[in-house]
Amino acid sequence: MPVNRSKQGGKLYLVMMIVVIAISLLFGLLPKIFPSFALPDAGEPGDIAMSEAVYYIPVLVFLIIDRFEPLRGMKLRPIGPVSILWTLLFTVLMMPVVVLLNLVTQLAVPNAVAQTLAASTAMPMWVSLIYFAVLPPIVEEFIYRGALFQYFRPCGLWKTALLTGLMFGLAHLNLNQFLYAFVLGIFWAMLDEATGSVYSSMLSHSLVNGINVGMAYIAVSNLPENMVGALEQAEEEVSVSSLSLIYWIVLAVVAGACVVLSILIIRHLAKIRGNAQKFSDALRGKDRLPGKEGKKIFSVQLLLGIVLPVVVIGIRMASA
Repeated sequence: MPVNRSKQGGKLYLVMMIVVIAISLLFGLLPKIFPSFALPDAGEPGDIAMSEAVYYIPVLVFLIIDRFEPLRGMKLRPIGPVSILWTLLFTVLMMPVVVLLNLVTQLAVPNAVAQTLAASTAMPMWVSLIYFAVLPPIVEEFIYRGALFQYFRPCGLWKTALLTGLMFGLAHLNLNQFLYAFVLGIFWAMLDEATGSVYSSMLSHSLVNGINVGMAYIAVSNLPENMVGALEQAEEEVSVSSLSLIYWIVLAVVAGACVVLSILIIRHLAKIRGNAQKFSDALRGKDRLPGKEGKKIFSVQLLLGIVLPVVVIGIRMASA
């Protein structure tokens, strides 16, 4: 019978956030203390690899101490061509949702990844795809839809999807990425549950990042000189706050329709993967541990792990 190990999951997230925030602060101070100390620029391979390592290493150490217990329940079923195609369609449908949420947060804060993606275009595109569309999806899905998901899963699918989505969003440490990462995290948890495989969220995550990389390269490609000038002028004149009400309404309607279609695809995937009844029971809350054990999801460690990134995000917004 499954055991509620949510307290361990809270400890893992707290440890990870402490390490990530501490190293972030340290790297911010080192160049001031030692002027000759140089970190990789944003968007460079060294910067991306180092960022993923900062998240992955404390998780790996924690799992070793915990004897890899949560990984025994990880969903690692291979996904066939049909499931891959449906997952790709699901991901494409989620893109308008990402665009809408990204624009909403930009009413308050700048785009957090634009500079990084723009800097990455100095590299060959295939290198950028490895460092943005391969490395982060593997590491982050292993952490959030893998290890952390298994720690909280006995408390029920809905609670676990919402909580791991929240953790995933907060771990980006900025408001801009938080909102759409939170929503994507919830959908990716549901996608994994429906398909019975974490590979599905890895694939979807990879496609989302890959599309962003592709758009960055298109934006800086060798366009005709007059077109480049027109684009630069348009960028100067147009801001998120200046978008018309009709634009927002159309985008919201399209995003809402895409959410509905994405939910239908997830349910269809559960059916073709032979998980329809199990997935339906999970959506109805029949999957959590009975009694008080199924309700014990929050702990002091988990709350501290959530509060820490919230404080960091708040400080960054106040100092911007």
